[in-house]
Amino acid sequence: MRSYLHSSPIRAIVILVLLCMFTVAASAAPDPVAVPDHSVILPGTPDPSDPAEMEVFLDRVMPADLAKYNVPGATVAVVKDSSLVVAKGYGYSDIEKKTPVDANTTLFRIGSISKLFTWTAVMQLVDEGLIDLDAEVNTYLKDVTVPDTYPGHPVTMRHLMTHSAGFEDAERHMAVEDSSDLISIRDYCAGNMPARVRPPGIVSSYSNYGTTLAGVVVEDVTGMPFEQYLDSRILVPLGMNRTSIQNDLPPDLASGLAQGYAYAGMQNDPTPDAVIVTGPAGSISSTAPDMAAFMIAHLQNGTYGNTTLLPASTADLMHTRAFANDPRVPGMCLGFYERDLNGRRMIAHGGDTFTFHSLLVLLPGEQTGFFVSYNSVGGVLARDELFEEFMDHYYPEEPSALPEPGPSINSRIQQYAGTYEGNRHNYAGFEKFLTPGSRMEIAATPNGTLLLQAGQNPVEMAEVRPGVFSSLDGSRPASGDIVFHEAADGTVDYFCHANLPFMVFDRVLWYATAGFLEGVRVAAGILLATVLLWPLLFAFRRAHAVPESPAPVPARVARLIAGGASLTLLSFVFVLVPWIAGDGALVHSYMYDTVAPPLLAAVLTVPVIAAALTLATVGLAALAWKKGYWTTLDRVHYTIVAVALVALLWWVNFWNLWVFCL
Repeated sequence: MRSYLHSSPIRAIVILVLLCMFTVAASAAPDPVAVPDHSVILPGTPDPSDPAEMEVFLDRVMPADLAKYNVPGATVAVVKDSSLVVAKGYGYSDIEKKTPVDANTTLFRIGSISKLFTWTAVMQLVDEGLIDLDAEVNTYLKDVTVPDTYPGHPVTMRHLMTHSAGFEDAERHMAVEDSSDLISIRDYCAGNMPARVRPPGIVSSYSNYGTTLAGVVVEDVTGMPFEQYLDSRILVPLGMNRTSIQNDLPPDLASGLAQGYAYAGMQNDPTPDAVIVTGPAGSISSTAPDMAAFMIAHLQNGTYGNTTLLPASTADLMHTRAFANDPRVPGMCLGFYERDLNGRRMIAHGGDTFTFHSLLVLLPGEQTGFFVSYNSVGGVLARDELFEEFMDHYYPEEPSALPEPGPSINSRIQQYAGTYEGNRHNYAGFEKFLTPGSRMEIAATPNGTLLLQAGQNPVEMAEVRPGVFSSLDGSRPASGDIVFHEAADGTVDYFCHANLPFMVFDRVLWYATAGFLEGVRVAAGILLATVLLWPLLFAFRRAHAVPESPAPVPARVARLIAGGASLTLLSFVFVLVPWIAGDGALVHSYMYDTVAPPLLAAVLTVPVIAAALTLATVGLAALAWKKGYWTTLDRVHYTIVAVALVALLWWVNFWNLWVFCL
């Protein structure tokens, strides 16, 4: 899971890190659709099933990464075939007490890796015939109803499992400040239904809500609480005795939970973690050996020792690609997502809370599993770097040269230039203003390359296959190649990262670009400010006895209404909106409290009043031309004011700054 409050430093850092990952693509690799030859092992490659060799590797890499990324502690587990190779802790679970991480006893919060347990539960019920992957999910829900936004295109369990249901992202009420404020997942899903913003099965867009809704389905189908089902059908059979989905852990587990930290001011400060309402999507705490048991069960096609978690055919179905945003990139399985590194297919899932950052990766062809979790924000970078080092050490790939770019393709790659926005964001509510989607600017250079700008430093990309780009300097982060997708009419509608198949970056239309939006806001604001000339000119004429023809009452009323609309809207956009954005306490209250703050509701009522006055202004502008009020120049000015009012209200509407969007 990601953090739930727009002002959270963890959310900001995670987004920045992801953007940095997005701006650098992987080096050329075999087409992920093709099945690589996993039997090829380079000469001198170490044996990942050797515990002593594995421990030497981890002892070399882990302490260095903890120091590099300022992380207090971490826990890691590696499995091979049906056995645990190594489970080991590094650093501190509690800095102040100097408590070292003990892999066997120290629990880490695994965030969204919890989803894999939810999806495993769903697949058990699929195997038992209690859930049909392609039946409308409303078939199974008793107290929650997914709206029929797209008639004939219902949301199914398959859509939920592949994050392709078409829900917008919504973070409000996903966490509470204290466990005493927790509500059931059923009440959460019923009261916080996100908008369906696209038909299901079109593209993926990561959804915590969708996984939580699946947890409600498990409850409705089985008649037992989700926590009880998880314990009885997955955790206990696998012997995961130090794993729990509860926010308030039992005393024997709570004493072993690692402290989470936020790195600030050159030090790690102990920081309370999220109290997560959406348990099936991200509230499990576990140890490295327990996670090893879960990994082995999936690597062994659903079997762990004498325990059958899933029949082999069902496990195979769960691990098989079920959806992809583009056939040239890895896709979504039923819960897991595919990645490709060093020519190896893997299925994986990451997990993030406020303070814990984790990664689980399975290589089915190699029968190898890898899990790591960190207790500070630096783990966002450390986990991927560790896994890349792991892959380069045990499953290396011969380097390949990138094609030389040239100016001859410059005209063709111009089609990829533009502004793109990640589709995991809010669309229909006030949250759209609080947490806008992350954006990237892409420009074509005269050298036949693309220049990507998402942070401080632009990254130059070279085309390695039609529509597929890698970093020109050969760097290779976990996000993989950038792949542009073409719509049916041949235009580029989005791009995706090869190893991030749970979202895409949509092309932003001209009117939604930052430059146009800001231009509308500033230009309309300047034009509306000219209404201040009316009282100034009136005062000037009075002071200097300048004669003027008397205006009829409707004309005077028209100016009063237009002036009132202009000043109301100017005050809202240029005073109240910045104040809202900067008031962390007010936004915090909105995100966490059951009811929106009355003050926020009052502020967002202001544009409703302005809209009513604007409607009257537009009508009076037409009347002014019909009746011939004022001079022609005055009528033109009044009409410009009316147009500016409409333009600024369009800006307000774009950001959902209405009381009815709360």
